[in-house]
Amino acid sequence: MTNGLRYIPFFNGALARDSGFAATGGVVRDQDGNWIVGYNRFLGLCSPFEAEIWSILDGILILLNKGHRRAIILTNNLEVAQILSDLNLEDSGITVLRRAQRIMKTEGTWKIKFIPRSQNLVADCLAKLSLRQKSSLQVLNEAPK
Repeated sequence: MTNGLRYIPFFNGALARDSGFAATGGVVRDQDGNWIVGYNRFLGLCSPFEAEIWSILDGILILLNKGHRRAIILTNNLEVAQILSDLNLEDSGITVLRRAQRIMKTEGTWKIKFIPRSQNLVADCLAKLSLRQKSSLQVLNEAPK
């Protein structure tokens, strides 16, 4: 990782139960818990599973764009953690999943870990913020106030 720092991204998808709209959010912190970058994006209609994958894909692409090619990715979705940990799975019919798997295989070293939802609240809040604002991808270099 650049500058010898260890970066820990927390990613999450959110779904509005009443409308079915989904959004993503994530935050990357250094080994001391300091904010490095955050992001969120409104997705529109999609499944909770796809929203989680979009969140991880957006986060990886942002990290790659900033020159980081390695991270332990934390998600509170066990199914997503299991599927993305098995990079030898056959091709999925879900385009965003195939793209995330391809990038994880070819563009750096990425490990996925499951964490309880209670440890992923900032990413959850960022995703919910995008649900309200219906915004395209926003990269946040500072934590929202």
